[in-house]
Amino acid sequence: MTGDTFVPEKRPFDSQSPTSPTDTIMTGDTMRGDAIIDIQEGDRSSRTSRTPSVANTSSINETPLPEREKKTFMRKLTGPFKGEPEPEDVTETNTRILENTPNGFPRLAAFQSSEANFALYRSFSYLHSRVLLDLQDEITCLEKELDDLDWDDFDSDPDRLQSREIDVAKASRDDPDRRNRRTILGEIRTKLMEYDEVLIKARTLESFQRPSDRNYRSVRRYHHNTKPLMDSEMDSIRSKEDIISLRDGREWASFDGGVESMLQQTDRFLKRLLRTKEPPLQAWLRTPELQEKTKNKYINFYSSSRVDKFVGILITFVIFVLLVLPIMAMYRLTTPSSPRSVVDAVGVLIVFTLLFSAAMSMLTKAARHELFAASAAYCAILVVFIGNFSGPNNLSPAPSMS
Repeated sequence: MTGDTFVPEKRPFDSQSPTSPTDTIMTGDTMRGDAIIDIQEGDRSSRTSRTPSVANTSSINETPLPEREKKTFMRKLTGPFKGEPEPEDVTETNTRILENTPNGFPRLAAFQSSEANFALYRSFSYLHSRVLLDLQDEITCLEKELDDLDWDDFDSDPDRLQSREIDVAKASRDDPDRRNRRTILGEIRTKLMEYDEVLIKARTLESFQRPSDRNYRSVRRYHHNTKPLMDSEMDSIRSKEDIISLRDGREWASFDGGVESMLQQTDRFLKRLLRTKEPPLQAWLRTPELQEKTKNKYINFYSSSRVDKFVGILITFVIFVLLVLPIMAMYRLTTPSSPRSVVDAVGVLIVFTLLFSAAMSMLTKAARHELFAASAAYCAILVVFIGNFSGPNNLSPAPSMS
């Protein structure tokens, strides 16, 4: 999720194969989504099959008696706090596996529905505008026709404008070839309902979130690697400016991208350092359902909820540092208190207030008035601290210049 470049896929093509094959051979390209999926380069050791471990009964027989008594004591101590295991028919879940879906539209649908970050679809803004403009022009023409008829009746038969009953009665006796007010109003009513429905739907679509560049690149790289569609069917995903995401914008979307990249880089580093078959952090970053999504060694699903929890912990730590660090710095500067130390403390206040405002704007979706109020409250806390420790009674005499 950090790299903006990737190595193009090199695959041998048969001379008689179609332009857009639908095979599922994966390459070593890295899919770096918005911290949900990563397609990594696999090594030979990662392809070895894993067999369930079987307990060695001989080790149980060789366990000394005191050790067994200790385990029994710990079981008795922790037993009352353990819940009863759920039956298998309660914990059993069904997961749609990508490899069990035919490649093409079925597998692409399974992939895009597997994670909300990859639910990217076209909004067809241009077509909505065309339909709205066409309906708008039709309604405008009907409006002009109704105005002309009203002015004609105002001059010749004003009673039809003052009584709906009279207008309905006379409309039934009018020439069938002549469009009366009842007919025009009926057409206006139908067109307005169509227009309002399309207008509201278009407004709803415009409020959808645009996908991040990371998520969009991830879906494009999935298309590049697996070739689920023919090249002629790829126009929709290529229309980037018209793509919307079904996922609501996360509050820390601009910050958690870097955190997710950091987690992935750390996971790869720990895998090389500890020489494990699987990245060690995946046990925490992946749910059992995500682990069953695919058996492909190059695709790793990460739980967005667990990543969000980690991001929340980091933000809590950042807020704690921004509250404690300036207080400690100003306390050191104002002890003992002097006019010079007060000026230095004010400088610390300005710097940390700017840092707090920057953190609020980057880590949250706070509105402008909320950002202003939070910054003012933060600055007020630091000002009160300076006033308590650098008041007139706490100031030490300034050193003489002699």
